[in-house]
Amino acid sequence: MRNKSWAFIVAMVVSGVLLSGCTGTSNTGFKALEREATEADTPPSGLKLEQFELEKVLLVAEANGKKYYLGQGKQGRPSCLIVEAAEPYFSHSGCSDSIQGEMLRISGPDQKSAVLVSDGYDTKELESSGLTKIHPNILVVAN
Repeated sequence: MRNKSWAFIVAMVVSGVLLSGCTGTSNTGFKALEREATEADTPPSGLKLEQFELEKVLLVAEANGKKYYLGQGKQGRPSCLIVEAAEPYFSHSGCSDSIQGEMLRISGPDQKSAVLVSDGYDTKELESSGLTKIHPNILVVAN
């Protein structure tokens, strides 16, 4: 009986540790979103993000005449990439519930792709395919 009790206690502790690892925010957050928003972080108005409500949106990079914003909803989902072009017609965005790896690939009317990756993701393969890393979480097709 004593061994069964021990086995049950060990099983409960292990289950608790495993479940707590699934509910933490460490897998869904971006280090780039840890700072406070400023006035410069206001994304373009009129951009539709489908049904998503974002808690935080920050300007994280500028390249090729475009501004790149990261956005995130409650508990780290969804993660969104917003691309603001000088000409509003070319601005576009996309969101994903992915939390690791290559999370999202979007392109606007100009057919220039932007890729959102998680923190620490190895981007060598993406870069060897012709994408340029402009931020730890964003790669783009250069002009």
